[in-house]
Amino acid sequence: MNRIFVALALAGSGFFAQAQGGNPIKIVGTFDLSGPAADVGKDALAGVNFAIDTVNRTGGVLGRPLVLEHQDNGSNPQRAVGQAGALIGSDAPLLIGPMSSASAIAVNKAVTAKNKTPTCVSTSVADDMTMKDFNPYVFQVTPNSWMEGHAMAARFAKLPYKRYAIVSADYAGGRLGVSRFRDRLKELNPGVEIVVEEYPKFGATDYTASINKLLAAKPDYVFSSLFGSDLLTFSKQAKAVDFFKQINNHFIALYDFNTLKALGDNAPVGTDGWQRAPASQFVKSAEGRVFVDQFKAKNGGYPSDWAAMAYDCVTTWAQAANAAKSIQSDAVMKQIESIEFKSPRGAFRFQKYDHQADVPTYVGKVEMSSEFAQPILNITDIVPASAGRPSEAVVLKVRSAN
Repeated sequence: MNRIFVALALAGSGFFAQAQGGNPIKIVGTFDLSGPAADVGKDALAGVNFAIDTVNRTGGVLGRPLVLEHQDNGSNPQRAVGQAGALIGSDAPLLIGPMSSASAIAVNKAVTAKNKTPTCVSTSVADDMTMKDFNPYVFQVTPNSWMEGHAMAARFAKLPYKRYAIVSADYAGGRLGVSRFRDRLKELNPGVEIVVEEYPKFGATDYTASINKLLAAKPDYVFSSLFGSDLLTFSKQAKAVDFFKQINNHFIALYDFNTLKALGDNAPVGTDGWQRAPASQFVKSAEGRVFVDQFKAKNGGYPSDWAAMAYDCVTTWAQAANAAKSIQSDAVMKQIESIEFKSPRGAFRFQKYDHQADVPTYVGKVEMSSEFAQPILNITDIVPASAGRPSEAVVLKVRSAN
């Protein structure tokens, strides 16, 4: 008798019947469907479409079905801004923001703040949206750079490693995530030394120089904020030269579900990893398995982190709109600030001062799985949002200094 998460959330409002009447509600999105973040954008689009099917199957929003209009921004910030402005020009009540951080930040500044359209950040972790450049119409369902960086720093500060190497793609979110981790780690453990930092181009195809520099520095541990196709390419090239063996598997990166699937036998089994919405963890609960199985039945594969978080964008907005009994922006955002939301990641809330979801970070070991027939991250530690999220005082200080 398990129901999907949004159905549970909408039960009290009587929206279990199939959405029948009323004109469709058009939500919009500018997705990275080509360019360096294309793999992430395609997964996010699949998550949004699955969420729309889920919402419509459980009564819609105010009894009306949802439909999606979207465009491909090619991971280009200028194009994303133009698309977002045009898409919400038809009074769309929800915008799904771009995947890449540079584009997400640009849309938040140029479109969301100006047009006052609720905008969900499903992928970018740049904390500019919730801190420095916050506006009251944005909400973020992925843990931001501050949260992840501080949570990871607190974890590593307790470990015996002293010499760290860092590798990240050269883009706003990557550099910001590194700085959050590095600065907090050195604050918690002043004896730590950062022996090298490498920032290869976002979307690079050859990591030989970076791999050689990392090895030459002889670190105790390598921290990486690479993800998606960048991490896939790096990992394959690193394994080919026994990089992980040479550093005793002392490596951690954002090994999302689809990256591990794509790596297959090239996955660095035995290294550490973190995820934001792991299907391998969801299936440990009856409700989570329903979500995973239904997504797989529709899409032919398991939901990646990007798909699950994009799903949360739509279902969070739908829950807020049904609670508000309105799709009007201010009414919806008031509910975003007020109520608890249901998700495959469990229940979460948004803080009024930054509209950042109180979601956890999942840490574990890369291993092969017979159940999933691919490498997965075996989650050993679920780090709560409280371990890393900034206080209201910290957020307001950053904002006032802007």
